[in-house]
Amino acid sequence: MSSSSVMALVYYNGNIFNDELMLSVFTSKIGRYLEVKNTMTVSALKQAILNLFIAANGKSYTNELCYRCPVTMRDRRTFYRSVKIEDDDDIKCVVGYATKYEPDVKFELMAIIREYEDITCDMIWEYLENQLNDLSNTD
Repeated sequence: MSSSSVMALVYYNGNIFNDELMLSVFTSKIGRYLEVKNTMTVSALKQAILNLFIAANGKSYTNELCYRCPVTMRDRRTFYRSVKIEDDDDIKCVVGYATKYEPDVKFELMAIIREYEDITCDMIWEYLENQLNDLSNTD
């Protein structure tokens, strides 16, 4: 497989909003660009993101990633869904997709970074899922 890369806008500990058209929007006070290669492992990507935002100072962190995945384009507007990045194949897939559809599609990641205490990854995803459910259950 040939190596390819794409610039990703990485949001740090922000929010994920869904509107009535199921347009997923990432917001954060802090965002930075990072080159993501399709040959990266999830561990390498998480470490690169930690290095981008945090000086670890010997502390441990949990770092969970979510990708803003384009699902359809209509009337010059792109619609997105939020998808977790869980393994190395996910990185290959999202970088390939972003590379194929540049410049029409923005490649965006949300990094939920917490100092490790006794927090499990399930608790972080439960928090994210609750956010998404609260926003999508608007009557």
